[in-house]
Order: sequence, then C-alpha cells, then structure tokens
Amino acid sequence: MKKPLKITLIFLGILFVIYHLLSWTGVFTLYSNPTTSNSPNLELDSKMVASNLVEPKNGDFVCYKNQNGRFGNHIRVHRLCGMENDIVEIKKGTLFINGKNADKGTDFVHFYVLTEEEFQKSKTGLKPDLTFISRVGENKDSIMIPLSDQYAKANGLELRRRIANEVDENSIVQKIFNENWNLDNFGPLKIPSNKVFVLGDNRDIAEDTRFVGFIDKSDIVGTVIIK
Repeated sequence: MKKPLKITLIFLGILFVIYHLLSWTGVFTLYSNPTTSNSPNLELDSKMVASNLVEPKNGDFVCYKNQNGRFGNHIRVHRLCGMENDIVEIKKGTLFINGKNADKGTDFVHFYVLTEEEFQKSKTGLKPDLTFISRVGENKDSIMIPLSDQYAKANGLELRRRIANEVDENSIVQKIFNENWNLDNFGPLKIPSNKVFVLGDNRDIAEDTRFVGFIDKSDIVGTVIIK
C-alpha cells in the first residue's frame, strides 16, 4: 500500500473513532428530525447536532428521551419553554414566560382558515402538509391549513389565524393538568423542580408538554447547537 493512501486511511479511521466516541458520550451527536412538530424552524428529516456539554436555556431546542406505545423508546426534539420555577402562560395563542412574551421574533406554524382561492394560492406556493388540512365552516366552504406566521403576515392573512376561545374545551390538556385549559389559553403554571416545559414550533400540531405533561430534566440528552 502506498504511503499517502495508508496515511489517509489511518487519518479517516481516527476521525471515525473520534466521531463515535463523541456521539457515544453525547458530546457531539447527530440527530435526524423525524416529525413536522418543529416546522418551520426544524423541517422534517433535517439534520441537527446536539451536545450535552451545553446547558440549555429557554428558547433552545433540546433532545430528550421519550417512551410511548407508538414509537417505543426514542429521542424527541422540542423547544425549551420553561424551566423549574418559571411561570408559563399561553394567552390567546401567545407564550409568556415569567410575564414576558417569549414568541416575539420567532416564526411559528399555526392553523389558518382560508377561502378556497386563498387555499389554492398557498397550496401552490408552499406545498403544505396536506395531512392536517380540513374543511370547516357551516357549509364546509373554508379550509383550515397549517401556515407559517411569516407567510400569513406577508400575504395579509394574520387575522385568519384560528385561536381557541378560553371556554373551548380540550379533553387531553384538561385531563393532564386538571384545569379548563386548551392549546391557546393555558396556565399560568409554575414549573416543578427537576421538570421542564417544552413546545413544538408547529404549535397546533406538536405533541408537546401540553399533551404529554412535564418532561424530566434528567431525560434531556443534549442541546441543539447546529441545525
């Protein structure tokens, strides 16, 4: 074997070992995003790098261990939106942490109710996830579709966003927290010790803390540092 080739193979072998060592220890781990729960900021099947050396703060994406009947033991990714002793509240669809608007400046996905013409325009321009599109209204002549807030604002659709009223029921949220809350009207709630509160950026679809309860802080395996 020629010396340059041998050196190259040794170098690649060393890199391979280092990468797997870093991944095994959680220092530098590559993950693939398996869902649309964080659109538009973490798209389906996008790659990200997380590290357990970075202490997460509110607003960071965190990877955490999860177990359920559909997927078994797996890693989920959501945005950290409340740490122990924080006061979390969602008022008319806007998140507040310790009384401060935590949504300002970030693009999220919400449901919007459009006319047929508006729907066809957005469908052509965005190629949205058709899984969550439904017809609504008394005559089923309107279409409810997940859109990014940025797109909605750029196209004059801000007022078409669907926001639940305080009296609207959500049986899952109410069962978990024993309160008459829903996705858009939630809390105020103080985060218990050793727990965290996470939300998906695809706010009306994500299976986050509102649907599954608090996440154990010890289940966080890394903070996303590259996406």
